[in-house]
Amino acid sequence: MKKIEIEQSSKAFYSGHAGLALVGNLINGYTSLCEQLEKQVPGRPMISHADVVKTYLGLLCLGK
Repeated sequence: MKKIEIEQSSKAFYSGHAGLALVGNLINGYTSLCEQLEKQVPGRPMISHADVVKTYLGLLCLGK
């Protein structure tokens, strides 16, 4: 996985959606969220629990 480098810039302007890409990359690359949810929550719903949690985290990142 590519290393993520975070630095402060006086020239670049980032929108409110910039954090969403960072958080999504960190969740997918550095956690085992999907596997842990499959172990902890029984059953096979139509919408997976991991998808619901990822959507909720995305909305939190956007401040909704």
